[in-house]
Amino acid sequence: MSKYGFDVILTDPMAGDADRQKILRALARNFGEDVHRVADRLKKGDPVIIRRVDEPMGRQYLRALSEAGAMGRLRPAPPPERLAPADRRRPGPAAALPVRVVSPRPQPADVAFAPIQANRISYAEGGIDVNRIDTPPIAFGAIDLIAVYEDREAEKIYLLIFCKAQARPYLCDANRIVFSDFPGTQATSVVASLRLFCGLVARQHTALRVDSPTAGFFEGRPPAILEIDPVRYATMLGKGLVRMAADPVG
Repeated sequence: MSKYGFDVILTDPMAGDADRQKILRALARNFGEDVHRVADRLKKGDPVIIRRVDEPMGRQYLRALSEAGAMGRLRPAPPPERLAPADRRRPGPAAALPVRVVSPRPQPADVAFAPIQANRISYAEGGIDVNRIDTPPIAFGAIDLIAVYEDREAEKIYLLIFCKAQARPYLCDANRIVFSDFPGTQATSVVASLRLFCGLVARQHTALRVDSPTAGFFEGRPPAILEIDPVRYATMLGKGLVRMAADPVG
């Protein structure tokens, strides 16, 4: 296992003599991106589909590429340049927490799982408040899964929160989490504070699920950079939760 996980690389030229535009359309459909954006990224020499994931999740992406008629490979992710050396060395305090790790399967986006924007996250008795008039406070025990990722274009780090019996997750910019409301979570950087906050949630709810990149974040890795459409990724996670609820043993 690479220390910083793996980047999933789309190989160009594409496999065999298949029609290039057909493959581009399939890639755009399967990974939730505009076909012109996919083509432009290849022209600019940026073939990364998703960054800093673990090997099992990376291989699922490779299978999805193969199904679209393209070739791909896994490349050990380089160390993050944006983090201070101390942040790269030390694992977070959540490294040993008994969270359950899930690996979502690639599939098309579904607006039924589109994230709901949280205005901010502050403390509520026994849980959190996403500060929406249509949403009451959420108990820690009602949180089913959390996922942390970085949006490179927006230059922001986001937290996805899936709640039990609700398809659509809440999405919050990490800068809008009131860490001072939650004892022991305010650190010298947003990344460090977010890791402490996630650890607090996991300690309050021992059956908490996380996606595999977030498990790496718990262990001290930087947030995974999400290269696919957020609605698509929320769909992948949400449908995975539905599948596990229907077949908890499988």
